[in-house]
Amino acid sequence: LERLFLENISLTTNEALAMIGHRLKWLYCEGSIIAASQLCKQPLRDLDTLFLIWVEEEYPDELDDFVFLANEIFSKTDDIKYVHCEIRAANFDDSMLGIYWPYLTHLSLGFTILFEDLFEIVQNVPNLLELNMVIDYHDVNVITEATEFLTNIKKHYPTPSSSKIETLRIVIECATLCSNPCCQSPFGKAVQNLRWYWPQLKNIDIQN
Repeated sequence: LERLFLENISLTTNEALAMIGHRLKWLYCEGSIIAASQLCKQPLRDLDTLFLIWVEEEYPDELDDFVFLANEIFSKTDDIKYVHCEIRAANFDDSMLGIYWPYLTHLSLGFTILFEDLFEIVQNVPNLLELNMVIDYHDVNVITEATEFLTNIKKHYPTPSSSKIETLRIVIECATLCSNPCCQSPFGKAVQNLRWYWPQLKNIDIQN
């Protein structure tokens, strides 16, 4: 077995042991962070790619444990070439500022987050190469504040980040932008300033 796809399952330690073989190269685990934690306690030395997707709506009781368990999982992935994490949550939670994922390469955030908080998270994911995010800005004041923040980013952060991010994808859900291509909107133009803050950033893709 070289590829294993798991969705919304619970695992005992013995079941996890039985599933993880020495030839496993690709692992996709969606749903419970507790189940993923059980699975990733096993040696993953031969793994090339790891996908971990946490779905808050289906496992709301795991929110308090998410960061602790995810930190534990991702602290052991230094030998894995591609490490992906997707957080499908309704809202940003302050506990997520405690994320420390030194070997994560790809991150997807399924909730709106202030750029100040985003920068703090990215700082704790030093090997991140690709960032995907959703911005649900139906409030005109919120999108205006985000645009002003990015326009004046050098005032808030006078020194560029050491981040290795190469690709940024943003999905905009906002009625105020629907009639205007995102790349041409004031927000879309302000986002380009991230190329200064993240010097390795090569690709910016904004969609609505």
